[in-house]
Amino acid sequence: MRGVSFLRRGVLAGLDYSESDMSEATFRDVFLPPFVTGIRAGALSIMSAFQALEGVPATGNHWLLTDVLRTELGFEGFVVTDYNADGELINHGFAANISDAAGIALSAGVDMSMHSGAFRSLPGLLSTGSVSLKRLDEAVRNVLRAKAAMGLFANPYKTLDPSKEWPKGQLAKVEEHDALARRAARESLVLLKNNNSVLPLQTCCQRIAVIGWWTNSTDTDAVGVIWGNKSHTVTLLQGLQAVVKSSHLRVAEGSNAETPIDGGIEEAVAAATWADVVLLTLGESTPMIGEAKSMTDLQIPAAQQRLAEAVAKVGRPTVVLLKNGRALELGGAVLQADAIMVTWFLGKMTGHGIVDVLFGDFSPSGRLPITFPIKSGQQPLYYNRMSSGRPCVWGHGWNNCYRDAPNQALYPFGHGLTYSTIEYGSPVLGSQTMPWYGSLRIWCNVSNTGDRAVEEVIQLYVHDQVASRVRPLRELKDFKKVLIHPGTTHTVEFKLSRDVLGFTGAAHTKTHGLHTIEPGKFLVWVAPSAAAGKPLEFWLAEPKRLI
Repeated sequence: MRGVSFLRRGVLAGLDYSESDMSEATFRDVFLPPFVTGIRAGALSIMSAFQALEGVPATGNHWLLTDVLRTELGFEGFVVTDYNADGELINHGFAANISDAAGIALSAGVDMSMHSGAFRSLPGLLSTGSVSLKRLDEAVRNVLRAKAAMGLFANPYKTLDPSKEWPKGQLAKVEEHDALARRAARESLVLLKNNNSVLPLQTCCQRIAVIGWWTNSTDTDAVGVIWGNKSHTVTLLQGLQAVVKSSHLRVAEGSNAETPIDGGIEEAVAAATWADVVLLTLGESTPMIGEAKSMTDLQIPAAQQRLAEAVAKVGRPTVVLLKNGRALELGGAVLQADAIMVTWFLGKMTGHGIVDVLFGDFSPSGRLPITFPIKSGQQPLYYNRMSSGRPCVWGHGWNNCYRDAPNQALYPFGHGLTYSTIEYGSPVLGSQTMPWYGSLRIWCNVSNTGDRAVEEVIQLYVHDQVASRVRPLRELKDFKKVLIHPGTTHTVEFKLSRDVLGFTGAAHTKTHGLHTIEPGKFLVWVAPSAAAGKPLEFWLAEPKRLI
């Protein structure tokens, strides 16, 4: 396991490789915790990021790579640069040449250089005393320790060929992996809307038109999968063909991902006219998303939007299957479709995973880990924004409202529908006061009033009402994914501890950089998303003083 891009990839203006500018409190409260979790789970390596953090590039940042990562977090694996990140210290103006860059990176805490060739400068740096032999030995030791843990001394010639990697008789593992990939695919799907219960579809008696550029595409793995064997990838079309008669299926590409196809819209309209229901496969291709693919406009590409508008005029029930690697601005016929399902980049079992959910073998259970904006200009948009002294109230003059769009999200963090109707009861607190040395229990009844068993993701949010630092409007503190059968009620229980109510002390205060917990009033929600639910209030009591 490896932690990628340590740390602070939240770059200015959303432009990849730009500077990250944030407080130490934001660094510790928002960006550091996932790495802490990974390190505790046994991560063997950490990759130093490209960008500068408060003017100091991560790959040359001793405080980040040594003081925080090694001393504070106790990381014992090795640190590898992102691709050429040590060489790029020269472009940053942080190193004079490649030799200088090598010395800075090694001294900061980098153990392995990727691609730059900077390591060739180490003999000269050692001879002049620019880097210490002790630090070099430490770097080598960190790398060798990880290799030993991975078994590379016993078998250094690893391969991606299952027939060589696994002994005879163990190829059944491929089937196990495929089953896991299929489950991961279907559980990642997020149903944003489902008007008139157009989903799930019927395999027996609906004529289905599948329209869009990625219907039969193996472009399912996003960035970073360069040498993967895609010959075993199950496309959406292949998944459909496994369950739908060919006489009930018609396919039209309609457009490319970013450019039109001659006659494509006409072909698509003909297919839609023939069909009872339309599956419209839209979104981003691999060349459009991921690293070094920064965008100022998050709308669906114009060629695809024109296709969607033309198909919508036919008037058939339409399901948009959205392939995307980021939150998008949805509008026009895409937004007005009867159903929208976010499919991301699902990998090898894309087709089977989507079809499992489309036809109701499984109910969608995914939830948004990001926030969809109404307009691109709202970005960066995230649910846990800080409280404002002038919160947005339309028509009340001087406040932080947009003039040309609502402030809220199109689809909020945590949102996702199922194929049933779920009702949340009013949460119940075990006490109005959480003792300083205790915890608070919270119960909530969640009922399935529909006719399908579903997995519901029940979320717990908290807001600190008065603190020495301005606090987020809501913070996700826990969630539970529970199976609820039709006509039944599940009582979910959360246990809230004092520690999760804390935050990092603000700069220029006595608690600067320290984990700080303060008594006082809090709000708590049990809800299906970051924009739902009614809060309850509780108090965190002050610690009792010993006499």
